Amino acid sequence: METLLKIFLRLLSFIPFKLQMLLGKLLGKILYKVLKKRRKVVAWNIHKCFPDMNKKEIEKLAKDNFARIGQAIFEICNSYYWSDKKFKKKIKNIDEFEKKIEAIKNSNNLLLVPHTANVDFVVRAPSLFLKVNGMQRSAENKLWDKIMTDGRNKFVDQIFLPNEGKKLLQSLSQGESVLYAPDQDYGFKNSIFIDFFNHKALTVVFPSVLVKRTNCKVFLLTLVKENEAYLADIKELILNGLDFDDDLRIINSAIENFAQNNKQEYYWIHRRFKNRPEGEDQFYPDDALREYWL
Repeated sequence: METLLKIFLRLLSFIPFKLQMLLGKLLGKILYKVLKKRRKVVAWNIHKCFPDMNKKEIEKLAKDNFARIGQAIFEICNSYYWSDKKFKKKIKNIDEFEKKIEAIKNSNNLLLVPHTANVDFVVRAPSLFLKVNGMQRSAENKLWDKIMTDGRNKFVDQIFLPNEGKKLLQSLSQGESVLYAPDQDYGFKNSIFIDFFNHKALTVVFPSVLVKRTNCKVFLLTLVKENEAYLADIKELILNGLDFDDDLRIINSAIENFAQNNKQEYYWIHRRFKNRPEGEDQFYPDDALREYWL
């Protein structure tokens, strides 16, 4: 089964890019119709983060977001099976991006990656010019977890699990670069509430700890689709490693700015605000999600 699925994913990567994106949009429309609960989570997140949007605008953005989720399935295949040469051709500003990566090669770097549906495609970009390690959460489906890990191992040197934080710390201490996605609700342990789109969001303190322990540089890594190509970028975030609140506000602000400017790219399907401060009502009330929108 594993071999057959890998062959299928490889075949998907051979489809011409324009056709991939067209098929991805169609797949996104199907997912929008079928995944009713997730569709409502997307709409609710958008409504709460952009309160000035009317229902029509929210519905359009939700559909655009699902279109990008559909396209991301092909982009994930491309990240696993495209050659470096083919990948580079799809980055419009490849020369500028290469210069930025070359400038940080001799330092230990924490590359923070905002959650987008095509996160594998995003993290492939710096690996074209830089040895990178990364942390990932295991997928619930064991078959997909194996395929995902094998795919990522093609461009990520070492992959650490969430319980292997010491190995990640050691990697940074040795002057290496590490990928990390900070904008998930990882639960209350080692997290604090920090504003994100004017709502309290549990935010993991790990990036600030890493700065304190390793004096690493911190960058926000992004890759945004523009027509038939992509714009890649890294922007330095100045963290002090001494004050969790200050550091995490900087991180959340940078990711919020990315999501503001690239609304269709962000992973609104994630229940980012599921855990609440003590005494606060739940963010995703079942009755509201049943009745609200879409």
